[in-house]
Amino acid sequence: MRLQGSRGVALVVVLWAVGLIAFALTGLSLMFQAQLEQEVAALQNARAMLVAESGIQMCLHRDLTREEAQEASVQLSQRLQAGWRVPVEFRVDLQSFRQEEGSLNLNYWLADPQREKTGRVILQNLFAGWGVNLETSVQVIDALLDWMDPDDFTRPQGAEAEDYREQKMGRPRNGRIESLDELENVMGWKEMAKEANVDWRSKFTLYGSGKLSLKSADQDVIEAVLGMAPGSAEPFLRARKGADTIDGTRDDVINPALLAGVPTAVLEERTSVGEAELWRVSSTGTVGKAKKKEKGEDAMGVSRTLVALIIRNPPQVLARWLEEKSP
Repeated sequence: MRLQGSRGVALVVVLWAVGLIAFALTGLSLMFQAQLEQEVAALQNARAMLVAESGIQMCLHRDLTREEAQEASVQLSQRLQAGWRVPVEFRVDLQSFRQEEGSLNLNYWLADPQREKTGRVILQNLFAGWGVNLETSVQVIDALLDWMDPDDFTRPQGAEAEDYREQKMGRPRNGRIESLDELENVMGWKEMAKEANVDWRSKFTLYGSGKLSLKSADQDVIEAVLGMAPGSAEPFLRARKGADTIDGTRDDVINPALLAGVPTAVLEERTSVGEAELWRVSSTGTVGKAKKKEKGEDAMGVSRTLVALIIRNPPQVLARWLEEKSP
């Protein structure tokens, strides 16, 4: 009886030990699996970044036009696919593939006190062209100037640190704007943007020489910078499209003489008709494709979007940053 009892205890101990080992192995297996998934995800992220970089490098070619970028993206993606075991693709966003100096440079016109007065008039012109009422326009411009200047003195309709604290909105930067998204933190900006109902981000930049490129600027921006009445730049824009009636192609015609009534000195001071040096381009790289999980959920490939500021002659990347986008 004592022997049988000892065997029973031994069996319990063995079963307990086996269970403990199995539990430990299960834990190790889960840990290794999680680590493996992280490493695979990191590898896919790195691959997606390399694919996105291919789009940036493609756009460095000085002779590539916006109209050619889409077809070139397809062809080069196919070439990349030939050397990879998983589906790969990059896409250049044609809306972002533009001359950066075709937008209004806020830092150039507002950060320098010597240009601030002219910058205020330009912004008022632009907002008026968008249908923003004068009171809202003045409030937003005062607040924007207070946001950027280094002092704590509040303009008549502006806002400084105390005003932001009262509204629990952080505090002004007191310096040059670092990101266009930052404008949404300026008091009154969101309300102005809602009233204007335009894609305001495409109208502004923080980079470049400050001179507006007439090769790519929108009509409302040209009219605001040059102090022209709404619609006055339309003849210039029609001629700029060239024979194919498409902006940004090889037959574009830049004829400042069609900007009637604008003094030559103002044109030379505020605009440029030469080849713009600074370009912005956004390229999204995708690795993998959609597949079905066991529970029926969609699992998408990894996608990463690179945005870069580039010069094409000589070709160089001045800055690049990552923006997350779903594939």
